[in-house]
Amino acid sequence: MSSRAQHISRISFPSLFSNHIPPTGHDKILVSSSQLRAMSAEAQAAKKALRKDIKARLSSLDPSEIATQSQQAQNVILNLDAYKRARSLSIYLSMPAAEAQTDVLVMDALSEGKKVFVPFLYTPAGSSTTSGKKRKVMDLLRLRSVEEYEGLERDAWGIPSLGLEGVDERENAMGGKGLTLANDFDPESGRKDGNLDLVVVPAVAFDAQMNRLGHGAGFYDAFFTRFCQNGKRPKPYLVGLCLAEQILGQEHELPTADWDWRVDAVAAGHGKLLT
Repeated sequence: MSSRAQHISRISFPSLFSNHIPPTGHDKILVSSSQLRAMSAEAQAAKKALRKDIKARLSSLDPSEIATQSQQAQNVILNLDAYKRARSLSIYLSMPAAEAQTDVLVMDALSEGKKVFVPFLYTPAGSSTTSGKKRKVMDLLRLRSVEEYEGLERDAWGIPSLGLEGVDERENAMGGKGLTLANDFDPESGRKDGNLDLVVVPAVAFDAQMNRLGHGAGFYDAFFTRFCQNGKRPKPYLVGLCLAEQILGQEHELPTADWDWRVDAVAAGHGKLLT
C-alpha cells in the first residue's frame, strides 16, 4: 500500500469489535433505531472523527488528482472478470468533487448493454425515527441509456439524479417496477427477476479487512439486507471504489456492527485491487 494511502490512519481506533466478524448473506438483520442507539458511543465518536478527517483531506485534493485517481480506480473495475461477466449491476453516481468519479464505468456499462441500476432515495409513508424525523431509504432503479444519463439533473450535492417523474414504471433491482417500500408495491413482482451481479459501493473509508465506513445513513447496508433477505436473491459481488486517501493502514480496523456489510474487494485510486 502506498505511503499516500497509509498516512491517513492517524486516528487510533479502539478494537471494540476486533473479534467480531459481521455475518454475510441471508443472516443479516435490518437496522433499527434501537440497534443504532445501542452501538458504542465510543465507536460512533471514532467513526465521526474519521469521517471528518478524511473529508477534510479529500476536500483539499486538486481536481486533476481526483480525476487521475478516479480513472485508475475505474480501470481496475473495468478489467475485473466479475465486471466483464456482469449483465446487471449497480453503480453509484458520483459527486463532482471529493470522491472517486464513476462516469467512465457508467458510460461503459450502458454502452456494453449491461443493465445499470443507480441509487434513488425516498421516504416511505409512515417511516420515521424515534425523534420524529422522516427516515429515507434507498432503492436501486434502472438507468435506461447513455442519453438519459447525460441528461440527468443534479441534486443539491451536484450528483446526477433520477427524478420522480415516471418512477412507478422504472425497473428496480429487486425485480418488478417502482419503489419497493411504496404502499402499492407488490413484493411478489420481485420474486425471481430481481438480480444484481455486481455493485460498485462508495464509502468514506475502507480498511484492510474490507470493512466499509459510509456516510452514516446506512442506505447500502439496509438495501443489501433487504435484497438478500430470506435467500430470495444471491448476494452480488460488492466492490468498493475510492481514492487512495480513503484506504486505512493495515494497523487499523473499523468498528463494525451486525448490520454492516463487508465488500469483497476495493478498487483504489493508486490503481490496485485490494482483497
